[in-house]
Amino acid sequence: MIVAVQDASLEILEKADVPPAQARDTLATKHDLLLLRGELQKEMGELRTEIHASASSTQRQMYGALLGQMAVLLGIAYFFVTHAPR
Repeated sequence: MIVAVQDASLEILEKADVPPAQARDTLATKHDLLLLRGELQKEMGELRTEIHASASSTQRQMYGALLGQMAVLLGIAYFFVTHAPR
């Protein structure tokens, strides 16, 4: 069954003017796909780790900016309270 599918695929590639040697190299086996799947899963895990690290960094920056803004607003409020005319 697999040989028939490969032969049919080879015929299609050859009809598309793909050289026979390249057509044979182009076909992927089930094992090739499983290897690619494993590599893809590994890369996806690394990408998730990078996204998580980036989100954590962004969250820390956001809290820092929020605290800075609160300090400035409290300073302004303190200035008006202490220098307000009586």
